[in-house]
Amino acid sequence: MKFDVATFASLSLVTFLCCALVATALRRMFAQVSAFRFWAAAFYLLAAASACFALHLTWPTDLLLFATATLALQSRILIWAGTRELFGVPASWRTGLAVTCAFCALYGGALLLNLPMLPRAVLLALFFAPYRAATLYEVCRRRRPHLGLARTIVAIGAGIVTLGAIVPLMLVLLHRANLSLLLGNPQSTSAIYAVVFAGDVLLASGLIVLAFKLLILERDMLATLDRSAAARLLASRHMRAGAGAAAAYGGSPGQDGPAQRRSLPV
Repeated sequence: MKFDVATFASLSLVTFLCCALVATALRRMFAQVSAFRFWAAAFYLLAAASACFALHLTWPTDLLLFATATLALQSRILIWAGTRELFGVPASWRTGLAVTCAFCALYGGALLLNLPMLPRAVLLALFFAPYRAATLYEVCRRRRPHLGLARTIVAIGAGIVTLGAIVPLMLVLLHRANLSLLLGNPQSTSAIYAVVFAGDVLLASGLIVLAFKLLILERDMLATLDRSAAARLLASRHMRAGAGAAAAYGGSPGQDGPAQRRSLPV
């Protein structure tokens, strides 16, 4: 089964642009969730990468191929960073910047020197696979209840895209490099990339569902704490009211008071 590469690029562009708009709207609605800011930027970068590859089909230049790979890598880094932020773990932007600079230098040099397909495929797998696997690890290691469905969706999507990161290398090793989107300019692409694209969509939708599940859990937790605090305050008021009533009852008429002093007769 094969389908047209231009259709694949157009579908990717529209899908990731819609995901970016949804994440942007959610970032405005839920400003306290900083992960939406990272994911919105990541989806915009994925849409830009799809646009660069679509242009590469018309103007086959290495510069557009370089931009496609660089933007795609940056989007993976931002998705990983946003996932860490969702669970309250800050991500170092210096590390992401250093990785991006190293990839630009190595991959740009490979394109400039017109190296064979194998070194370029190794570079893609070496830089893309760790961040995709790290996203899967960040989701699966968080042992929190009531996240089963959302975690499952993210795990499936992250697992697919992690395996998809080594697809170009596998295609080169199988002497099918003409099917690799980031390695060349094929006229048709394998159905493998449809599965990888489905993994990206599952990962994006699963992360949004996961964020909403965490918001619901935090809201329920705050509501429970509010109810507990209100119950304790009410009990404290009842105790104070009972103590006040007991003190008032102790000083009421009819009880024996201290004897009054009387002067003795002379």
